[in-house]
Order: sequence, then structure tokens, then C-alpha cells
Amino acid sequence: RLPFPGAGSCYQQAKRVLHTAVPDRLPARERETGVITRFLREHVGGERPGSLYISGAPGTGKTACLSRVLQDCEDELARSTTIVLNCMALSSSQAVFPAVAEQLGLPAAAGAAGRDVVRKLEKRLTAKGPMVLLVLDEMDQLDSKGQDVLYTVFEWPWLAGSRLVLVG
Repeated sequence: RLPFPGAGSCYQQAKRVLHTAVPDRLPARERETGVITRFLREHVGGERPGSLYISGAPGTGKTACLSRVLQDCEDELARSTTIVLNCMALSSSQAVFPAVAEQLGLPAAAGAAGRDVVRKLEKRLTAKGPMVLLVLDEMDQLDSKGQDVLYTVFEWPWLAGSRLVLVG
């Protein structure tokens, strides 16, 4: 029995309740959204590689702020390639490499050995082309033995000729 007559199936109700939309306004987060916006304009718009790490307690609006800024800056980011990955959806920390490769259109990346995928990614990210904005939501999920995955990802913006802007 439905709690609200005419509200649809329980699955439709659950989908509506769990839908995560980008909020129109983020009260008390103007400073944070301003910092993110300036960073993106300076680095993606200015074609300067770099990285930004956003941290805070769970539920404080990190993803909401970033999503709002990405939507607001959509026109400014149109000339770049934007990749947004939720690291919680990855099967392992190493899975970030084939996931990024796939988004960049690298062929057969998923079947390649890990080190080979990283080399292909580094070659692509340092070749001529548009800036690449890589957003890794829930980046702490890339925690691995020896932190090799995080070290590798954070090194990409600093490679010679890199065109990567990383936001974690």
C-alpha cells in the first residue's frame, strides 16, 4: 500500500527521494565555491596544469559545491575534456587507471597491464590537445598499499607538458 495515493510505486518513490540533483543555491558556501571557481578559471581556462584537494567532514557539501561550480562554469569548460569519476564505484584503487583511460578514449585500456595503462595515460596527458579536468570524487577510496595510486595521480599535473587539472 502506498503512503501517498497516486504517488507511484515504492520504487518510483524511493528514486525520487534518493535523486541527487545539483542544488540551485549553497548557502554559507560562497567562499568555498569562489575558491573552486577561481582555481578552475586560473588552471583550466589559463591552460596551466595543477591540482586541488578538497577535504572536509562527511556531509559538509564538498561534492555539492564542486557540482554547482562545474555546472556554473559549463561554458568556460566546454573547450576542455572533463572527466568526473566517483572512486567509490571503482572495484579497486588500481581501477582508476582504466576508468580514466576509457574516458579519454584509449583503446583496450581495461585489458592492459596496470603499468602499461599508466604509461599510455601519461603519454596522452602530455600530448598536444585540450586541457583535461579530472575530478575524482571520494578520492580517499584510492588509498592503496604504499599510496602508489595516489602518488601517481598527483604526479600527472607536474609531468613535463602536462595538460591535466586534477580535483580530488
